[in-house]
Amino acid sequence: MALFAVFQTSFLLALLSLRAYQSEVLVEPLPLTPESLNVSIDSAHQYLNLQWSVHSLAYYQELKMLFQIQISRMKTSNVIWVGNYSTVVKRDPVLHWSWKSELPLECATHFVRMRSRVDDAKIPEPRFWSNWSSWKEADAQKSLGRDPLFLFPKDKLVEEGSNVTICYMSRNQQDNISCYLEGQQIHGEQLDSNVSAFKLNKVSFIRKTGTNIFCKVDQKDVIKGIVLFVSKVLEEPKDFSCETQDFKTLTCTWDPGTDTSLPKRSSQSYTLFESFSGKKILCEHKNSCNWQVDSDSQEMYNFTLVAENALGNRSVSVLFSLTHRVHPKTPYNLFLKNVSGTKATVTWKVHPIGNYSTLLCQLDLLGEGNVIQQHNVSIKENGEYLLSELEPDTEYMARVRCADANHFWKWSGSISQKFITAEAAPSEALDVWRNVKSVSGRPTVTLFWKPLSKLHANGKILSYNVTVENLDRLSGLEVHSVPATANGTELTLDQDSYQIHVTALNSAGPSPASVIVVSGDPGNEEVEEERVNGTEDGFSVSWKPQSGKAIGYVVEWCDHPQDLPCDLQWKNLSSNTTSTVISSGAFRPGVRYNFRIYEISTERMAYLLEKKAGYLKELDKSACCQHRIDNPEQKTFVMENLQPESVYEFLVTPYTSAGSGPLDAFTKVTTPDEYSHILIRIILPMIVCVLLIMITCYLKSQWMKEKCYPDIPDPYKSNVLSLIKSKENPHLTIMNVSDCVPDAIEVIHKPEGSKIQFLGASKSLTETEFTKPAYLYLLPAEKNYSGPGPCICFENLTYNEAAADSGSCGHFPVTPEALPGQPGPLTSPENLLKALEKNYMNSLGETAAGEASLNYVSQLASQMSGDKDSLPANPPEPVLCSEYKMQMAIPLGLASPPPAENSGLSSTTPLDQSEHYR
Repeated sequence: MALFAVFQTSFLLALLSLRAYQSEVLVEPLPLTPESLNVSIDSAHQYLNLQWSVHSLAYYQELKMLFQIQISRMKTSNVIWVGNYSTVVKRDPVLHWSWKSELPLECATHFVRMRSRVDDAKIPEPRFWSNWSSWKEADAQKSLGRDPLFLFPKDKLVEEGSNVTICYMSRNQQDNISCYLEGQQIHGEQLDSNVSAFKLNKVSFIRKTGTNIFCKVDQKDVIKGIVLFVSKVLEEPKDFSCETQDFKTLTCTWDPGTDTSLPKRSSQSYTLFESFSGKKILCEHKNSCNWQVDSDSQEMYNFTLVAENALGNRSVSVLFSLTHRVHPKTPYNLFLKNVSGTKATVTWKVHPIGNYSTLLCQLDLLGEGNVIQQHNVSIKENGEYLLSELEPDTEYMARVRCADANHFWKWSGSISQKFITAEAAPSEALDVWRNVKSVSGRPTVTLFWKPLSKLHANGKILSYNVTVENLDRLSGLEVHSVPATANGTELTLDQDSYQIHVTALNSAGPSPASVIVVSGDPGNEEVEEERVNGTEDGFSVSWKPQSGKAIGYVVEWCDHPQDLPCDLQWKNLSSNTTSTVISSGAFRPGVRYNFRIYEISTERMAYLLEKKAGYLKELDKSACCQHRIDNPEQKTFVMENLQPESVYEFLVTPYTSAGSGPLDAFTKVTTPDEYSHILIRIILPMIVCVLLIMITCYLKSQWMKEKCYPDIPDPYKSNVLSLIKSKENPHLTIMNVSDCVPDAIEVIHKPEGSKIQFLGASKSLTETEFTKPAYLYLLPAEKNYSGPGPCICFENLTYNEAAADSGSCGHFPVTPEALPGQPGPLTSPENLLKALEKNYMNSLGETAAGEASLNYVSQLASQMSGDKDSLPANPPEPVLCSEYKMQMAIPLGLASPPPAENSGLSSTTPLDQSEHYR
């Protein structure tokens, strides 16, 4: 025992010493500095991956620690991110953490360092941060190569609406680089001399093949491009629900929303997770998934549907009981049996749902697309129901659907079947009326009836039976069969009374008979006609009963009184009725309608009670005229004083001493416009006149051309050539305008009975003394020319035949005083006109009033030998020009008088040969 006591004491002391040592260690700060920090780059996802360890956990199995991380860019002092990472550290662990960069890591060098602190409750306060680890560099540019330009990130995938940063790096800082987004230039921020970054905010989806971005070096053939893939936003699944049809399979469905898949990219996927069982399956479809129900029949299910793509995920959950989500399958084998005119039995089958499930089935009976009956039937497998209160010969449709009777969730799909009930005999008697008239002394009865409605016909009407029974004599019954398409028939009877039965027949039998009695005695037909007024609702007709034995009344009228037959209509009324409103869609304003009221006696015989007539609405603008034609041989009649553009209706009917004949159909006529005949009378003669003028002008076109616009004379056909004879040049031809120089202008002046004082002449001439025209000669002057020279001219008789008798143009000497006294160029046309104008003004006061006219003269140039620009001292005889020259004309006042016998030409003006009048 002593030994045991000693051993126990020693153990307790050792234990106390160990606890004391541990207490001292725990109260001391633990500077657990991160060690072996390593940084790597994940370019595909733009991650910085950190890996480190803590080696100072000698006394602890695990500690909760907090690590503070700093990340710098470009240089260590440029800290861009600071964050904390908390985790439980075990002995000698290797820790991992990743950081995602917005800026592509290839465009800048990054630096990472960290420190740690114990964050465990086992370590009392205070707790201190360890020292910072050394900076670790992450430089992706070292592996880029030597290309002159780089653009990042490559093939990046982002979600629509995200912010994206792109950058380029140039090897030459002198390059001028431009960047474009889908052809539009973008501008960014320069990070250093070789790197620029562009931030794209809320990028939009453009196309599934991506958004194109490229940069190029100006003045160089260097282009780099990338594709930014923008996907649609991954939506949370909508309308997520699960149900079963057989307690074996749960089918979950949802609306996936917008498809986010892109070419050559993994599309969104869906995963179904059940929390109670812990099972998970990957769905094969994007909008549905099947879950196998276990044999242990799990009652409650908690499903979570996760939609996931490369950028994120969305999830939705649903919790339910299996028995509350039963959706039965569509019923099958729907049949109709024992179908009669008013009843039918419906049978169908359903798929079983477990051993204890009861289904509630809804049976609808539809007629003409509307539900007319609805019944609920509880069944397990087979269903049956008797439909009643059906209409004969009517098409119906039976429709069945089912749901869980215990916990309603959804109706199943519907199954339907059409059927037609059998025919039955018509259920109602025909509405029959008659019209009695005498033909050749014998009463003719026209029967009318209204077709039965589909509701009362109960099938297809095959024919009508008309049975005639003589009430005055015993005779056999006459039966007449009328086709189903007819609505009446005509009977020829004698003066006896007859009872007529009318029935409608179909395949099931006849309808109840309609009975009417006619008599050879028409009764009182002389009833005074009364006026009835129409309203918007129709005609209000009333009458007074004549006897107390009437079983009913009938009012008859014609919807179209102008037509034959007049479309007879009638209305049956009870015996206690004395007024009614007759309305019809055929009633028209301005038309007279006649109404006849009959009383039906107990013997079913009709007696005329009253007559009514009136208009639905009288037109103030309409007129009714009646013309009596007494001559039966007359076949035409002219209606006068009609209004233009108006509509009239005409009716011609014969009449005798007994009265007018029947009213046949009216003929409608529209009168034309009152001005149409006047326009015809005006326009037609105008058209005829225009045609006659056009024909006359065509026939006299040559004559009109000669009088109004004659042809310009052809110089080759002029007779002027025959007046000029030249032995030297017998072959005369017409000259071109540019071949000769004009040298004279002829001005004709014809004074009337007064003296004319010519400039430079002292002799006065009277009209009898001066009969020849005055001429103005324009002669060429040369610097060596000092004496008179010849000038040849002649009149152009083609243009002025009246001047043919004015004499010929002669040769006149030219005095030296009349020519320029010094050599040099000839007088210009401007000086010539001034000189002529001066001479004209001086002589204007001495020239009596007269009539001046111009005469065109063809000028002929002399053919000289030698230089054509100079004239010889002794010029040869002039030779006629072989061609015509240009004609000229000036006012008469500029003309000079003809030369006297002993006087020189005082108004001769030389022309510069280089300045021609053309």
